[in-house]
Amino acid sequence: MKYGLIGEKLGHSFSPRIHKTIFELSGINGEYELIELKRDEVGNFFCNARKQGFSGLNVTIPYKTDVIPYMQKLSPEAEKIGAVNTISLRVIWPALIPIISV
Repeated sequence: MKYGLIGEKLGHSFSPRIHKTIFELSGINGEYELIELKRDEVGNFFCNARKQGFSGLNVTIPYKTDVIPYMQKLSPEAEKIGAVNTISLRVIWPALIPIISV
């Protein structure tokens, strides 16, 4: 399983270490990457995220609202606050690569 965090500047993030520990303690064969993107790279990244093997993503500032147009479905909580923190990349219909946020 492959997961990651998207954001602009991520050098301060402890997420890879935290997730590595969780994976090891849980016996999960997983990886967690930091993905630094410029604002104009967000759309292209989402078009290819599933092809790159990502199962899920976390989103940090400044892209919590920028990713919304790329979501196929928003959770009620994400709709209410107008921001996305966690994205599940699941195939619901065979012809589509849906992105669902929570």
